[in-house]
Amino acid sequence: MTRFFFLSSLFFSGAFSAFGLAPPADCVVSVAADGSGDVRSVSEAIAKVPAGNKTRCRILIKAGTYDEQVRVPADKPFVAFIGESAERTILKFKISNKDAGSTSAAYATYVGGHDFYAENITFENSFGKGSQAVAILVEADRAIFKNCRFLGWQDTLYAKNGRQYYKDSYIEGHVDYIFGQAAAVFENCRIHNKADGFITAPMRFAADEPSGFVFIKSKLTSANTEKGVYLGRPWRDYGRTVFIETRMDAQILPEGWHHWLAEREKTAYFAEYKSSGPGAALSNRVHWSHQLTDVEARSFSVESFLKGRDGWNPRTATEAWLGKTQPDWTLVSWENIFEQQPLWYQTDEAARIADQVILYQKENGGFEKNVDMALMLTQAEKANLIAKRWELAETTIDNRTTYPQVAYLGKIITASLLKSQPPNNFRKYNEAFNKGLDYLLDSQYKNGGFPQFFPLKKGYYEHITFNDDAMIGVLSVLRDIAGKGADYKFVDEERRFRAEKAVEKAVPLILKLQIETDGGKTIWAAQYDEVSLKPAAARTYEPVSLTAGESVGIVRFLMGEKPTDEIRQAVESAAAWFEKNKINGIRWERKNGDRIVIRDKTAPPLWARFYQIE
Repeated sequence: MTRFFFLSSLFFSGAFSAFGLAPPADCVVSVAADGSGDVRSVSEAIAKVPAGNKTRCRILIKAGTYDEQVRVPADKPFVAFIGESAERTILKFKISNKDAGSTSAAYATYVGGHDFYAENITFENSFGKGSQAVAILVEADRAIFKNCRFLGWQDTLYAKNGRQYYKDSYIEGHVDYIFGQAAAVFENCRIHNKADGFITAPMRFAADEPSGFVFIKSKLTSANTEKGVYLGRPWRDYGRTVFIETRMDAQILPEGWHHWLAEREKTAYFAEYKSSGPGAALSNRVHWSHQLTDVEARSFSVESFLKGRDGWNPRTATEAWLGKTQPDWTLVSWENIFEQQPLWYQTDEAARIADQVILYQKENGGFEKNVDMALMLTQAEKANLIAKRWELAETTIDNRTTYPQVAYLGKIITASLLKSQPPNNFRKYNEAFNKGLDYLLDSQYKNGGFPQFFPLKKGYYEHITFNDDAMIGVLSVLRDIAGKGADYKFVDEERRFRAEKAVEKAVPLILKLQIETDGGKTIWAAQYDEVSLKPAAARTYEPVSLTAGESVGIVRFLMGEKPTDEIRQAVESAAAWFEKNKINGIRWERKNGDRIVIRDKTAPPLWARFYQIE
């Protein structure tokens, strides 16, 4: 080990002790561009961090300029970057909104893993003027930056989400260069405007949302200004920024704040408290800004503003506490993509994910399964996806695939139509939606069923499949399209008509496939032979059987149809079967990672997933 890394380890220990953290020794990777460390790039070091790690992993970075796009993914928490010095340890990359397609994707460094720590690092986007170009995007809860530098012009620091604490750091830019939806505190930081513009652009969707930016005992400076600098403007209606005991030497405009849109004067929250310097004069501040009382100011202290539900205090939280305490905030994932607030689908983040959905889409319009399409990609990964667009063998509706992508693009297109200016890729969203919809329509069998994979794969993949709600998931989207649902009013009439006919063809088949025994109609099997329409086996552990879970989805789908006598009979027969086969007196739960069954007379009924056909 070189002398530098020995000293860095000692310094790291002292630095973490200042924040109540003690560095474990089980995960340390040294980075040196000259080859004297474990690896030559920061990205290589991150690759060595185990996914789902539970303890601090230190990445010690020797002085130098590392020209690479850096990503700390969400599945790698507790990562720390420690540089030799902020001025001489530089992570930089050149990329802009124009290159990446959205501001969220235009990052030089990205941090998604919670409990991230950085010290003595410069984060830089070297693109320069002319477009949004993010030096660092942070959407990690409980992130700490100490003695760091953030260099750029427009949209330098994207404090996107989660809780973040910046101490003794330098941030520069021109327009909206500290922006996002995080709850972030900047203490004893220098904030420098490189020209006329706006320092902050906070986002909040509601007045009770606990996000916003707080500057405490910091210093505002500027250079090359002509008209002056605004303290901030609200990126969304309820944006919030507070300056407390901050020295304002910059050319702050007398009015202080800008509304962005006039109606946001009623909802945005911009406030100051006991700041000083020529830019802090209050006599001409906009009438809708606030001056805090002593009591109000205390609610914006580090320990109050960042405490969240878990009680986090970045100054005192120990590694032991972090390790056993779940963070308050987690990233948007593909799993919860349809659970966001309505306004979220108009955001840059929603557009970034839509851009990635387009990249994952294969040339035939379908998608491969088991992919988190919301997970932030690098430029290299995007190029790799483009190169594989013609690999069509694994496109599928299995494991809730393709039809959710079509539904998401429908939401994004609909949300885009509500905006005054649609996103850059709006036309591509329409094209991708149509390709995905055509894929679903083309994959339907003439008898109305759907296979797992299309193009067809030999074996059980050709079966008509209800497994994992595949066929019902597709039909639910097609029915919404046919019925001009809220997210599909833009769909052309030809495709709408095809969707309607696809549903009309499928419903009689669903009714025909309901399993009938000597006792009468029951529920449905997981899959059926596509020719004989008899229940079929799949993998060795998936024999011919009734499937309770998927049958629930089938019943709900049929209940959404116009209730013909045949549909009513099918639903009532299935409901009677569920009543007859329920399991009472036990409760199923997870405990310490295990699935256990507990006797409980008060528990609601349960059903097994599979039942033997009798």
